[in-house]
Amino acid sequence: MKIRKDTAVQVHPSVEQFDIFVIDWDVLPQFTESEFDELRYRLLLAMLSSLKDFRVCDEQKTDALEWLKSDDTSPFSFRVCCESEGVDFEVMRDLILDHLRM
Repeated sequence: MKIRKDTAVQVHPSVEQFDIFVIDWDVLPQFTESEFDELRYRLLLAMLSSLKDFRVCDEQKTDALEWLKSDDTSPFSFRVCCESEGVDFEVMRDLILDHLRM
């Protein structure tokens, strides 16, 4: 085996490479409403399944319950996830909470 005696060249990136405030919005991926609906559906399933899964830690279950009980209308809130599936979020919430009490 031949040992290299060259010294390492240190490369310093330019400031522009680390400028997180310069975003080319045209290059970012654009999502369709149906893709957002799919994400909401999958989030709804994942959060609800975590409530009964014994492998999920108590902190995550608490987060899922807070999400479930919130009336927030942010894009991925429980309410909006239910509405995107055509389900009344209050009825769904009551059914889930009743099921968890069993």
